[in-house]
Amino acid sequence: MLAPALSNSHEWGEVIVAGRKPGIDFLRPLVSVGLDFEGPGWHALFTDVPAPSVSLPVRDADEIIAFLNDGQGIVRKNLKRFFPGASLAVLPGCPDKNAPVHVALYLARAMEKNGLPINAENAMNEAMKRPLLLSGNRRRVRIVFHPGSGGERKNHPPEFWLDLLRSFHKRIPPAPERPVILLGPAEEKLLPLFSGQEDMDILFSPDLRTLSLLLGETVLYIGHDSGITHLAAMLGAPTIALFKNTSVAQWRPLGPRVKVIEEIASGQELVEETLIAADGFLNENPGLW
Repeated sequence: MLAPALSNSHEWGEVIVAGRKPGIDFLRPLVSVGLDFEGPGWHALFTDVPAPSVSLPVRDADEIIAFLNDGQGIVRKNLKRFFPGASLAVLPGCPDKNAPVHVALYLARAMEKNGLPINAENAMNEAMKRPLLLSGNRRRVRIVFHPGSGGERKNHPPEFWLDLLRSFHKRIPPAPERPVILLGPAEEKLLPLFSGQEDMDILFSPDLRTLSLLLGETVLYIGHDSGITHLAAMLGAPTIALFKNTSVAQWRPLGPRVKVIEEIASGQELVEETLIAADGFLNENPGLW
C-alpha cells in the first residue's frame, strides 16, 4: 500500500523503508534501501528503556514517518532518543475502518501532510493507470486462480471455486499454457481437493522469485482480497478481485486492469459474473496472448 506514495521517491534523495517481508522485498526497487523490520535492533523501539549498547540499523535520519500503533507512546519516545534532530510523525497504519478512503491514499496523504514531496491524489491516479511494480516484458500466457487469502472470512467456499473451474473449461478458450491453481500455506488443506483438476497445474507456496515470474506472465488472475491479488494487480496482470467481508473502498487492488466483484447472494450468480468479467478481459486484450 506504500507503493503509490513511493513511486517517485528516487527523486527525493536517500529514502529508507523498514517493513516486514515479503512486502518490503517488492518495495526495494522503489526506494534507496529496504530493511527487514524483523531484523536485529528494531526491537529497541518497543522497549521501555533500551539498553545503552543497542543501536538501530539506521543511524541517521532527517525525517521519520512511522505507520504503526503506539498507544502508549513508547515508539515515539524511542525514535526521539535514537534520532534527536529528526522531524517525526507516528501514525496509525490504516484509516478508521469506517472511513471511505483507500489505505494507499491515506498513507500518501499522511506523507504529503508531513512534508514529503508527494501529490497524493496524483500518485493514486497513476497507480490506476500503470503497473507500479515491474514484471519485465514477458508474454502473458497463464491464467491463475488463487482460492485463498490470509483471512478465512474473506474466502468463498471451495465449492464455488470448483464450480468456477468447471465452467471455465466449458466456456473460456484455453490459454497458451496450462492454467495454474496457486495455493499458499493457509490453503494446504485444499491441496487434495484441487489436485484432481484436469489440465491444470498446482503451485504450492512458491518462493518470491517464482511467484513474481508467474504473475508477470499472467494473462488473467482471479483471487480473493489478498496480498497476492494486490501484487498481481500492481504487476499489471488483468485481475478479478472477489471481495467478501472487506471494504472495497479501502482495499481495492491498484492497477490498470482490475475488476472487483463484491459478494452476491447466489454462488452461481458469482460464477456467472466472474466468467463474464474474465471473457471481457481476454477479449479486450487479445494482444496479451
